[in-house]
Amino acid sequence: MSEESGPPECPRPDARTEQAGRWVAAQDRGHLSPSEQARFDRWLKHDSRNVGAYVRAQAIYRALNYTTAEAPLLREVARPRAPSVGRRHLFAGAAAACAAGLVAGAIPPDRVTLLRREQESPRRYAWQDAIVTLDALSAAYVPASARTGRGIRVLSGRIGVQAARATARVSVGRFVFQAADADFDLALDAARPTLVAYRGAIGVSNGSLHTVLQGPAIYHLPGDDAPDQTTFIPHPLSATGILSSRAWREAQAVLSNTPVAEAAAQFSRYSRTRIEITNDRVARNRVTGSFDLLRPADFARSVQRLLGCHLSESGGRLILS
Repeated sequence: MSEESGPPECPRPDARTEQAGRWVAAQDRGHLSPSEQARFDRWLKHDSRNVGAYVRAQAIYRALNYTTAEAPLLREVARPRAPSVGRRHLFAGAAAACAAGLVAGAIPPDRVTLLRREQESPRRYAWQDAIVTLDALSAAYVPASARTGRGIRVLSGRIGVQAARATARVSVGRFVFQAADADFDLALDAARPTLVAYRGAIGVSNGSLHTVLQGPAIYHLPGDDAPDQTTFIPHPLSATGILSSRAWREAQAVLSNTPVAEAAAQFSRYSRTRIEITNDRVARNRVTGSFDLLRPADFARSVQRLLGCHLSESGGRLILS
């Protein structure tokens, strides 16, 4: 789904709003250097519209409690009374995508924010009474408030939800998922939603359908064009399966006797560096261990040492042969 097909609250950002988002992010990371401050001052004075874009970007930044993917996972999910600006790191592209649709000051409860992640680390966001994690190559519309009855709408990719006492509402495809005191992932692959329920009971609805799915288990739901179903087959998750399935939230791949070709494919979501395997024996071999999804070269070197194969690099490709 493209940005153009989304709600009118989040028009596609222009260069001015993108620049404003970058300046706000740079200032939040720390004091600007003298040269950066001079550039910022010139940018503000160059066009009065730059000032408006900057103020709008600041408003979004204050309203949304962005957290880095590297930050420790919150044990108790609760919305802070006074967000700490100094500890937030703005995903500038997401803020710029919404700045054009917002005004300085309080965000009305019906405003919607577009969050997008490219080939990069997953990122956590504090949203209402939950912590949500947006995966690489993913996009979702997130309402500023729950008072309108809206929930997160996943457009593509994968999202992780850790819901506390308040009910979190997420829609994927034609299904709406609601849960409190639960931990689950929702993914949209080829228009088919997949629910990975780690803990708790997740309510699922679609028109006249209302059911509750229990974790820990994986559920594959029908796509938009498939016939309606009233029951969904659970694929139970073991403790090891939970650890492996949740690892993406930390940008980790936890492999257990996984074919090398299947493992290598996971890295393409997070890095432009491609791992290519030209040897069938290497591709069929299996590996076990934990790897950083942002460091495909480390994985390739580990496979090279383990299997005694050849590793070469060419034009952004790591070739195992």
